[in-house]
Amino acid sequence: MNSQSLIHNTLLQQKKLQGIFPIIYSFFNKNNSLDIKLMKEQIQLVQTIGSSGNACLGLATEVNKLSFNEKKQIIEMVAEQCGGKIPIAVTIQGHSVSEQIKLINVAKGNKASWIILQPFLKSKNTTEEECFKFYNKIIPFTKGTTVGIQNAIEYMGVGLTTKNIIKLYKSFPNFRVIKGESSSVFIGNEIKQFPKNLYVFNGRGGAEIIDNFRVGCKGIIPAPDCADKFVSIYHHVLKKDFNKAYGEYQKVLPAIVFIMQSINTLVCYGKRVFAYRIGVRSVYDRKPYLSPTNFGIKKSREIAKKLGNLNV
Repeated sequence: MNSQSLIHNTLLQQKKLQGIFPIIYSFFNKNNSLDIKLMKEQIQLVQTIGSSGNACLGLATEVNKLSFNEKKQIIEMVAEQCGGKIPIAVTIQGHSVSEQIKLINVAKGNKASWIILQPFLKSKNTTEEECFKFYNKIIPFTKGTTVGIQNAIEYMGVGLTTKNIIKLYKSFPNFRVIKGESSSVFIGNEIKQFPKNLYVFNGRGGAEIIDNFRVGCKGIIPAPDCADKFVSIYHHVLKKDFNKAYGEYQKVLPAIVFIMQSINTLVCYGKRVFAYRIGVRSVYDRKPYLSPTNFGIKKSREIAKKLGNLNV
């Protein structure tokens, strides 16, 4: 495939990257192995609720606790279950550069619509310049697929400034999407400085979802616990019916506040809220993890009940 064909392919892929892309949780069995059956049901449900796409292997997926083979298995599972019906986004996180390249190849081989690169953190003191050099080194391996970065300074401690993001945009024709984790005010200001065809998704569990779209975000990547509510809100936003959108948002806001106090609470309690909504009673955690309290479990069940049941 020549360079013009690759650019055309990237543009076609990018146009699909809008809306709600729930990122799946990792569910484990009592023996600490992946619960394949439950994860397949989760992926199917993401489609059933009308999601725009499906994402995997981010912070909510506890990617840092997964082996290479488990990451590969999840990518293949998402691709198989989605079957080309909706686009898939794959976050790339590895313990070495070579592992990241291998995972990129797995994602490309499974026709990922969007590859999201996490910074390679050599230590807690990794600098922005080191991140920038890493992205320049790794992005060429994503050729032929739309690529972006997870720019989550608030959660990961390091990321890129707008200046360096634009440098990557100018250097790589397939670098066209950003996955942020910022307030609507901050991310809206960044969007003003970006080229129009550099798409921005936000996360933060759906917090400020409507305002994110108002300031120019193309989509949201939440966990699946409240994703059906976000799909409904997104449809109201598309119709510019903001009264209904904000009405739906007010109903789900208490759940967002409870779940999104940190990544640890998201993984501990957000996963439980989702599990209780689909009728799963027992959730097994993989170390290291935040131990759920009796009140936390009670609160999770209350929130799940208010949000309503979900069925595959």
